[in-house]
Amino acid sequence: MTNLKEVARKAGVSPSTVSRVINNHPYVNEEKRNRVLQIIDEMNYIPNINAIHLKRGKTNLIGVVIPFSNHPYFSQLIQGISEEAIKLEKKIVLFQTSYDTDQEIDALEMLKLKQLDALIICSRNISLTIIEQYIEYGPISIFENITHSKLRTSYIDHYQSFLTALNHLYEHGHRNISCAINRKKSTSSIERIAAYKDFCIEKSLTYNDNNIYENYVLLEDGYDLSKEIQKSLNPPSAIVVSGDNTAAGLLLSLNDDLKENLSIIGFENHKISKLLNLTTIEIPLINIGKSLFNQLYDKSVSNQLFETRLIARQSVKNINI
Repeated sequence: MTNLKEVARKAGVSPSTVSRVINNHPYVNEEKRNRVLQIIDEMNYIPNINAIHLKRGKTNLIGVVIPFSNHPYFSQLIQGISEEAIKLEKKIVLFQTSYDTDQEIDALEMLKLKQLDALIICSRNISLTIIEQYIEYGPISIFENITHSKLRTSYIDHYQSFLTALNHLYEHGHRNISCAINRKKSTSSIERIAAYKDFCIEKSLTYNDNNIYENYVLLEDGYDLSKEIQKSLNPPSAIVVSGDNTAAGLLLSLNDDLKENLSIIGFENHKISKLLNLTTIEIPLINIGKSLFNQLYDKSVSNQLFETRLIARQSVKNINI
């Protein structure tokens, strides 16, 4: 394989001149520049991009940690991140971890080894204590509400958003209300469950752990959720589902009787919720993705709260009448 010294020897210049041409340095004689470029082409010389990045101290690569890519929630975040990255001529490196902590650490280690300039964490399983150990190696932004930290954060108020959905159902006469979430131990689910418990206390409703359905996140999970609800001896009259995909799968899987008697609220306001007239809580995911990227280049640590809002459609029945 041709190396830089061989190019320099054939071009009749020093290796440093070849390096300056490769790096588009302005102070190179035009005749020498053209000669070096000609020899590079003739010899099919490919510069060692890792060596160039090491010398420059930057890679123009931004790591993005996501649990999986086959979900509109994360694809919208990626869209926002990518749109901003293109503006600054940065490249995105995706780490699809399936919430495997070893995979998440791999991303952090690449930041430490200067193989990435910065890192965006869209969702995590790893502890904050571990993540914070890597801040010295490059900026890290995270989609989560974290206080007293040097991490840059963009977030929504999961507690208030879930409470808004629950109150909407209550106002429409519902008292037997369930909820469906993904991971009970995730920070977002912890806030949502807290909202559900407080809601039950405030409205003098009986709280029951069995009314919380766990590990439902994909469209096809909605089918499994419908089976669980149909097996219940006391099925709910309404349910808040933490994702539009699962809410849509649930709606499409219900038998005729449950479809008439079960009200559903989803989360995120994806296109599928509009098509199925699902009431939902809108989350501005694309704008959050943009914020997560731009926060990497803020001179100071920033924390950005994004507002959510209820989009009322036809999947909530008013049983007060």
